[in-house]
Amino acid sequence: MNRIRFYSAALAALTCLATLASGCAREKTPPDMPKLYPTSITVTQDGAPCVDACVQLLKRDDLNYKWLAGGTTDETGTCVVKTMGKFNGAPEGDFNVIVYKTIRNESETRKNVAQPTDPAEAREWIKKVAEEEKEFDYVDTKYKKVDTSDLTITVSRGKNAVAFEVGPEVKVENVSTLQKL
Repeated sequence: MNRIRFYSAALAALTCLATLASGCAREKTPPDMPKLYPTSITVTQDGAPCVDACVQLLKRDDLNYKWLAGGTTDETGTCVVKTMGKFNGAPEGDFNVIVYKTIRNESETRKNVAQPTDPAEAREWIKKVAEEEKEFDYVDTKYKKVDTSDLTITVSRGKNAVAFEVGPEVKVENVSTLQKL
């Protein structure tokens, strides 16, 4: 009986270790990554949380800076910044901040008509879907580009938190290069 308990306990311990080794452990940061500091950015739009907006920090003096930081706002309008999409925090320094919220409507054709297998019919179906689907920006587009956004943050040692107001909601059609042709 004691042997069964021993083997059961040993099996449970091995299972726990295997679980930890298989994915519960955090991914190691790259050796050349700078130290990251907890950073959050809250975005409001007309005084209310701006939900599902993309936030990106761009190094003021180096637009080719490789440690990209940003994230998406939650239901409170807060973005907990991650570097490289997986490491909590942002590197120390001065950053321009861009904020955008783009939504694409789904076409009625895509929802209700299966894509044809015939190549000619499929081309027509794709053309109709492209005409029906539109993409819209819901945050003033001045905040979408680094050269027009006036939002900035200085990340320093310790916790960093800033809040930005991006004005009233807009709905501006985002016309891609392909749509212009």
